[in-house]
Amino acid sequence: MMLMLERVWNLIAWYLRPLFKWLLRKTTRLCEMQRICYGQPAGALRSIGVEESMKQSRTKTIIDLMSYLDQKANERRFLGPSRAQVIDYSVFAILKVKDIKPEIHSQFVRSISVCLDQIWGYRQLSAELEHLRRTPYDAAQPEHEAKLRQLWSLLCPETELTERISPQWKDIGFQGDDPKTDFRGMGVLGLDNLL
Repeated sequence: MMLMLERVWNLIAWYLRPLFKWLLRKTTRLCEMQRICYGQPAGALRSIGVEESMKQSRTKTIIDLMSYLDQKANERRFLGPSRAQVIDYSVFAILKVKDIKPEIHSQFVRSISVCLDQIWGYRQLSAELEHLRRTPYDAAQPEHEAKLRQLWSLLCPETELTERISPQWKDIGFQGDDPKTDFRGMGVLGLDNLL
């Protein structure tokens, strides 16, 4: 019964939301993202509100913009040298589709820029962590081996590691003589976290 009521409510909300947004836009002269940016204090609640508003948008430009930003984050290209350019392009697209004048709403421009940076910066961080998790530890990679030796020296600075594969690893909590087997599930991310 509750599931059916929830589905009915979602259906009603799907059709009434645009009408409600239109009414608010006409009475406040602000779009939903402006109301969120002006009404919520800076931080997570504001960014979550903007993200939800964009997710529920039916405007093709906003849908395409989200796909573009998701692609940048998933390819780990959102943060970096082109970051400001990507954010400026995104803000311009929002201003244009929502018919917002930046010279009048300069605070909105700053606020939405920060929100976009937080939302897709976090998504890129998640993509980077997933990439590290999927990267298996490889004994043939000098960088991986160096990290493992560094871990040993940090945990046991007074004891020299006799060999790379050694029962000494068990003394500090690894399951076997070769610590690489303990990184199966988390890949290089597990080693990085230990460091």
